[in-house]
Amino acid sequence: MFVVLYTFLSGFVFIEPSPAEIVFVLFAPVLLIGFSTTWRIVLLFFLLFIPMIVSTYFGLIQGFFNPRFFIIDIYLFLFFFVLTSLGNRVKNIIDKDYLFNSLMKAWAFAGTINILAGLFGYATGRTFLLGTEIIRFGVRLKGFFKDPNVLGPFLVPVAIYYLFLFFSKQRRSIWNLILFIFFSGGVFLTFSRAAWLNLFISTVALMFMLIPYRKARRKIAIFIIIIGVFLVTFLEISKNINVLDINLYDFFTGRLGLQSYDIERFSAQKEFMDVMNHSVYSLVFGIGPGNYERFAKMAAHSLFARYIGERGIFGLITFVLFIGIVVYEARKSHYKKILIPILLGQFVNSLFIDSLHWRHLWMLVAVIFI
Repeated sequence: MFVVLYTFLSGFVFIEPSPAEIVFVLFAPVLLIGFSTTWRIVLLFFLLFIPMIVSTYFGLIQGFFNPRFFIIDIYLFLFFFVLTSLGNRVKNIIDKDYLFNSLMKAWAFAGTINILAGLFGYATGRTFLLGTEIIRFGVRLKGFFKDPNVLGPFLVPVAIYYLFLFFSKQRRSIWNLILFIFFSGGVFLTFSRAAWLNLFISTVALMFMLIPYRKARRKIAIFIIIIGVFLVTFLEISKNINVLDINLYDFFTGRLGLQSYDIERFSAQKEFMDVMNHSVYSLVFGIGPGNYERFAKMAAHSLFARYIGERGIFGLITFVLFIGIVVYEARKSHYKKILIPILLGQFVNSLFIDSLHWRHLWMLVAVIFI
């Protein structure tokens, strides 16, 4: 049950090392007992690991080295390798449906605690809980994460999971819809525009995946009507709701436009061009993990901009191969109807947020092999 425990603890990453990392290190010796893997998983690992090592070497030649991110990248890629191999092994021992549903329920439990913490903060006016800031930048729900822009994408897979159950199951149908609205509400309260887009893309993709099925079509039509009425009603009511002395409707509409810091973000995303022009080495092999900020002076705010800058053309080629294999495996997965929409949303989210170090993104890719 290590995977279930790790999934739950991944919802609490406001400190480093996080509880999830501590548990992984403690369980590592046990996980390696009887360890086995497949050539595809090994290939995926090397497509990530080799460009990272090569870029670190050529980064050192150019005078760039970030030991913190070098260690973090090694940890995440090893974690991905071990978790994917473990999932591939236990699927023949444990009922895969039981394992998948247990993972998503642990994910939902962690998400629920984060949302309830935020609701407690809104109700009491307390923006700190247990020594951590749970509401930030006005009324943005951060929960037990370091940034609302990470909590939002963390909640999307759970929302889509319950929406999938609403469309595909007859039992507890209304309850599943309520849970989708609850977790979508959590995504909304992060006021992360990229997370909103993530949720929208995932929802639309899920409906397209299920619309060929006659039973699902009826529920999709009902869903569109219910959500439409709910959104119109909520937006009207929100005009009269003040949270922490901030009008909810005004804050929401203000988030729809360009923010003052967006220009800086766009500039940071374009900085990979300067990184690649720095030298022939940086063009081909990048400048090594964690060194993008030395050029941009701030976070990349794009997984792909960071990856190209830090891994170079060589890393870009291997990453495209990595994504290609992931998509191929996802299309064969027993859970492709839910995983493909979720991954699509996460990758779109990654265009605007640097998601390379999101634990939940690597867990989603690992779930493909269950």
